[in-house]
Amino acid sequence: MELKNIESLLEKYEEGQTTLQEEAQLKHYFTTETVAPHLEVYRSLFTYFVLDKQRSSQRLLSTTRSTSNRFRWFASAAVVTIMFSAFMTLTSKDEFMKLSNDEQFVYNETLKAFDLISNQMHKAAVPLNTLNIISNSFEKGQQNVAFLEEFNNSTNKIFNIK
Repeated sequence: MELKNIESLLEKYEEGQTTLQEEAQLKHYFTTETVAPHLEVYRSLFTYFVLDKQRSSQRLLSTTRSTSNRFRWFASAAVVTIMFSAFMTLTSKDEFMKLSNDEQFVYNETLKAFDLISNQMHKAAVPLNTLNIISNSFEKGQQNVAFLEEFNNSTNKIFNIK
């Protein structure tokens, strides 16, 4: 009796007239029980839906993890910015002299670290400038090729060359 019920549900499913509960019955039948040999072709369809649902939930979990990591990076950047701002307010020599030796040492080391970061960023910008020059050269080359093609078409029309 259940096999006839499953077959009628499959007919309704193929016509797009099943309810969510009926589709859940079909998924349950094709994923957990032994399937009749003539209905074996439907097994891969319904097991795909179950596997896809599991993959979707895993992707959702991984995106929330990456979002939380992104917030950690933003928080770290904010802390560095606040520390940098605090140290940069010490501009006059009188204020610098009021600091203890340890504080002066930390201030100088921080300045060295920022200088190192700045130098590395400038070094990284040089290859980007080179890529920009190459990109511009390719664009000019494409414009020249288009111009030559138009010139070639005009020449062929003038001399009736096909």
